[in-house]
Amino acid sequence: VIGCGSAMSIAKEQGSAWVLQVSLTFGLAITVLAYGIGHYSGGQINCAVTFGLVLANQITIWQGILNFFAQMLGSVTGAAILCLMYPPNKDLTSSLGSNAVSDGWKPIQACAGEFMMTFLLMFTVLETAVNPLSAGSRQLACVAIGFAVF
Repeated sequence: VIGCGSAMSIAKEQGSAWVLQVSLTFGLAITVLAYGIGHYSGGQINCAVTFGLVLANQITIWQGILNFFAQMLGSVTGAAILCLMYPPNKDLTSSLGSNAVSDGWKPIQACAGEFMMTFLLMFTVLETAVNPLSAGSRQLACVAIGFAVF
């Protein structure tokens, strides 16, 4: 709700650093959520992280499936909240803040970017929040994960 709402309110505004603002908003929101609910749910807000943790044998496949359905329910709930908050004429993205391939970019380039950033996020999660060798600095894992999202 926070990241997409930020995009909906400022996207494509002339003279604004809207991409930076939206990126920072997402990164800070993930940091806060990871600190706030991480001890209950493992902080698995992103389906790619859940899938990666299943592949890394850190959670069971059944837990991954349950988490996936909870994440989808959270996505639909967040979209419903945004629909209640923003009249359609105020949504500057015209898509509830969802991503699209921008003009001048090819879908394969967008996929490459998504792949690289998802790899960075998953690598950060595994090395800061899961790896036993990072136990001494685990308190800062959420900050590192938030920066990976930013």
